[in-house]
Amino acid sequence: MSLNQNIVSRLSAWYYPQPHRDSLDAVFCAHARPGMKVLDAGCGGRRICSRAELRKDIHIVGIDKDPAVEENPFCNEAFVCDLSDLPLEDASFDLIHCRWVIEHIENPLRTFQEFERVLKPGGRLLVLTPNIFHYATIAAWLTPHWFHRWWRQGGEELFSTYYRANCPRKLRSLCMKVGLRVERLELIESPPYYSTRYWPVFLCAVLYEHAVNSTRILSWMRHSILLEATSRS
Repeated sequence: MSLNQNIVSRLSAWYYPQPHRDSLDAVFCAHARPGMKVLDAGCGGRRICSRAELRKDIHIVGIDKDPAVEENPFCNEAFVCDLSDLPLEDASFDLIHCRWVIEHIENPLRTFQEFERVLKPGGRLLVLTPNIFHYATIAAWLTPHWFHRWWRQGGEELFSTYYRANCPRKLRSLCMKVGLRVERLELIESPPYYSTRYWPVFLCAVLYEHAVNSTRILSWMRHSILLEATSRS
């Protein structure tokens, strides 16, 4: 282990001694039930909509523009397509899971219309996406694509970002336009594990996380947005 990794590991253990549970994963597990049909929107070739054991009892349909989705071992079915034009039947899904995808969408309105169309009456849309007012999102928005690849040091494929629906106001407006009822719209700052490449950066991010979580006044500066909406039709 390098000196940097050792320091990051010690800082993580000091500031975050308890295991962190992903906010979207927690909401998904609270609503998923055996026998449900779930659309995992933008899951790629390796990601899963939940780490919970219950996923073995639900039918997961994966959608992504990346052909690797067809090899995703966690999907029962997979389609290579754009989220703005789903090859799926109306009112056919109980849940839609969408993690770190909305920021990559060129036409958010059309995508949300498709989400509403394929949801059953009372079906639920769950979204986790970056907040445009967070420093990491601003940096990602202002820096070129090659910089993102360098920072991530290779790894999974990185897609272009547009950030056309990455604030609470815009997400609420999209839901209203397509007929989805917003049940929850929350700003979240989780442990900044995305900044572990250099320990001084990680320490600054940890201090920022503690600051914005200390008061609701700073909640607009938190890293991500959790949206939970239901179909009215």
